[in-house]
Amino acid sequence: MNPDLLKIIHDFQEKVKEANERLKKHLGTDEPHNWGPPIEQVGVLGGKHKYFFHGIGCAVHLSEKDIVDFDYGANGRIDGFDEWRLCGFFEARQKTYPNITECDVKRWFKEAIECSEIKKSESREYGNLYYLVQNT
Repeated sequence: MNPDLLKIIHDFQEKVKEANERLKKHLGTDEPHNWGPPIEQVGVLGGKHKYFFHGIGCAVHLSEKDIVDFDYGANGRIDGFDEWRLCGFFEARQKTYPNITECDVKRWFKEAIECSEIKKSESREYGNLYYLVQNT
């Protein structure tokens, strides 16, 4: 797998993990993926950072400018990703990835699928998510 794509995936997964841990702590649940009353769809974590649950995912502001948007997988799994989310993630962090373009990410993503380095979820409900093959 292209090492830059792998770095973006790992960085994305780390931010998702951080966001999910904040959700757990501030919402008082080990299963934020099962949100619903009394958990509000939109709120503020620790009086500072916004969150917004949508469909099977959540957008979390880790700081004023650092936002991660992700979907939960089966049983609250948080290591899934898709091309669209990775592109949005890296584009918001151009200083971290200065020599990478959206075309690069899309090309590498396609190559990773073709080489069976990432695999799409077989679940109908979570079918838009991909996982690193070593994690499937």
